Amino acid sequence: MIMNQRQYLNTQAAARRFQQALDGPDAEGLHPKAANAMREGLRSQLEDLRAELAEYDALRQGKVVTLEAESIVGIGEALIKARIARNLTQKVLAKRLSLAEQQIQRYEATQYSGVSAERLQQVADALKLRVREIFTLEQAR
Repeated sequence: MIMNQRQYLNTQAAARRFQQALDGPDAEGLHPKAANAMREGLRSQLEDLRAELAEYDALRQGKVVTLEAESIVGIGEALIKARIARNLTQKVLAKRLSLAEQQIQRYEATQYSGVSAERLQQVADALKLRVREIFTLEQAR
């Protein structure tokens, strides 16, 4: 997941390199099956990078208004996406929370793992993010 503009630019550059590798000549001396496998690997990586870029673009352009977390662990990723969708830098979010920018960087690097529920709520409030929890009981076995 791309979390900031620097990572976005790095991902764009990586996607260009993968595309250039795909557009270039096949590796000489490789067995055709090996060359094909290499190209498929490059295509797969390029697709992943393009998907990450598209997700970041959609967030930044305000095309995403609902974020879902499939588990409590997914809340951190939703908070990061909400910050991006609000077009806030880590620095601005930190200021809203009266924290150092490095603290937000640490939170996001671990997707808010180990952060208290109170802090998660403070971040959601700073992002003007309304959270609605739904808990579903699975069938007992």
